[in-house]
Amino acid sequence: MTTTPPEQTPDDQADRDAVWGARRRRFVEARSGAVERAWAPRAVRVDDGPSTGRRQIELRHLGGLEVTVEVDQFLDLGEASWNGEVVSFVAPTTAPQAESWARRWQGGLLTTCGLTAVGVAAEADGGMHGRAHRIPATVTRREGRWTAAGRYELLVDGLLREGAVFQQNLTVTRSIRAEVGVARIRLHDVVRNEGFVAEPVRLLYHVNLGWPVLHGGAVVAAEADVPGGAGSERPDPGGWRRVIGEPEPAADEQVDALDAVAGPDGWSIATLSGEAGTVTVRFRPEQLPFLTVWRSTAAGSYALGIEPGTCWPSHAAGPDRGKAGRIVEPGESFEVDLEIVFEPAADDFGD
Repeated sequence: MTTTPPEQTPDDQADRDAVWGARRRRFVEARSGAVERAWAPRAVRVDDGPSTGRRQIELRHLGGLEVTVEVDQFLDLGEASWNGEVVSFVAPTTAPQAESWARRWQGGLLTTCGLTAVGVAAEADGGMHGRAHRIPATVTRREGRWTAAGRYELLVDGLLREGAVFQQNLTVTRSIRAEVGVARIRLHDVVRNEGFVAEPVRLLYHVNLGWPVLHGGAVVAAEADVPGGAGSERPDPGGWRRVIGEPEPAADEQVDALDAVAGPDGWSIATLSGEAGTVTVRFRPEQLPFLTVWRSTAAGSYALGIEPGTCWPSHAAGPDRGKAGRIVEPGESFEVDLEIVFEPAADDFGD
């Protein structure tokens, strides 16, 4: 007589995972001593150059990825290196407090644009790409911790506010997550209207990539539609792609305004693929329905921007519906999830 083993429950699986996680943690601790000194987020302050005095938090040992969190720039992601190469765009600008966006924008892996203006705007509305990139964060958590699965997670949380007397009062609670050994950054924002009148929130996540992941022949692609294109400007439904050119002196920048398309899992993706590897930006179209792709092949300002948002920039060629932003009622909030993933190149790229 045979006996059918009892069905395994989720609790059984969780117990096994917890046992394995504890073993993995003890294995690492036996070999590395003070784990938090090696792996936890590290707070630093710049003491030289254009960014003197700026607070930063370093996220290290992420499967070849190293990222700086810019505390005095909306808790954005600054310089990023991957396998020893700087892969975020590094702008040839003057200083973070300079008089214009073109002179103060430092580049970096992620710049938050908004919250009340994105694109060309009057100084009364915050100027080019709004005020967010000039707002310092209040850091509420900075720690490394073990998960139940025996992984070491890096956490940085902060609170940010764009507000003024008799004007908007918007807050963002930002959480940044990473894991030792995994070349991925996850960001979760909660945007809340703390004021008492409805406000249009124009918010764009400006992901900035540079050489060597950006090079002539690299391909930028997205699960996205061209507004009004009826499929004629894309090879496949939900697909859009362009081949990057080589740098040229004084080349004009190009801005594509697209409608994001969700995949079967509810996420939309945009990628840059080249000889150095693939960078994937993942986001949810119900949160960020609009995607801007900015391409600059100008020599000395060679950059690619993959930019999901609640709107397109004001100067982008696209219907007005994509520039209004999201109307947030008093006391209302909404969430945003964004991931940036780095993966090795396929052996047959370019063949």
